[in-house]
Amino acid sequence: MSQETELKLSVPADQIEQLKSHPFWQEHAAQPSETLHLGNTYFDTPDLRLNQAKVALRIREVNGQYIQTLKTRGESINGLTRRGEWEWPLNTNELNGQVLTTVWPTELTDISIEKLKPLFTTDFYRTRWLLIWQSPFARVEAALDQGAVKSGNGSSPICELELELIEGGESALMEIASALQHFFELTPSDQSKAEKGFKLIATK
Repeated sequence: MSQETELKLSVPADQIEQLKSHPFWQEHAAQPSETLHLGNTYFDTPDLRLNQAKVALRIREVNGQYIQTLKTRGESINGLTRRGEWEWPLNTNELNGQVLTTVWPTELTDISIEKLKPLFTTDFYRTRWLLIWQSPFARVEAALDQGAVKSGNGSSPICELELELIEGGESALMEIASALQHFFELTPSDQSKAEKGFKLIATK
C-alpha cells in the first residue's frame, strides 16, 4: 500500500506572488522550481457513494499525459493528512477499472465502473520545489497551487501550499510550515480539493 503524508496550508491570494519568490526556496530547494498546469476530473456515483466512503477517484492531465489516482479514507488533523494513495498512467482520459480491483475499498465492491460519472473539475497552476530539510532530515515536495474548483456554473478558489513528505521525519513538515509562517499568513486546512468540489455540488 502507498501512503501519502502531507500538510495543507491555506494562503491568502494577495500573498501568492510574494511566497513564490521568497528567498526561502533558494535556501532549501535542491533544484529550481517548475510550474505546471494541472487539470483534474473527479468521478463518483450519482448518489455520491465514493464521497460518503471518504474515497476520491480522479484523472489528472498534465502536459498531455493522463494519470488516474485513487485516494482512500485517512485521517486529517490540523492540516496534516495521512491516507492511502495509488496512481496509474493512462493512454486516454477514460477510467481504467481493471487496475482498481486490487485496491478498491470493500464497502464499494457493488459499484461498477459504468456507474461512475464526472462530477466536477479542478483547474490550477502548480509551482513546486523539492526541499531538503536538515533537522529533522527530510525530502519534501512543496506545491503552491492557485486556481479553482468548478462544477456547472459554480466555482470555489484554490489558493494553498501543500507540503508532501517524500522521505524522512514527519515533523519536518511542521518545521517548514513554522519557518514560512514567520513571513506569511499560512493557515492549516483539512479540506481537500475534492471536498471543495463536493461542497459545490451540495450547494447547487
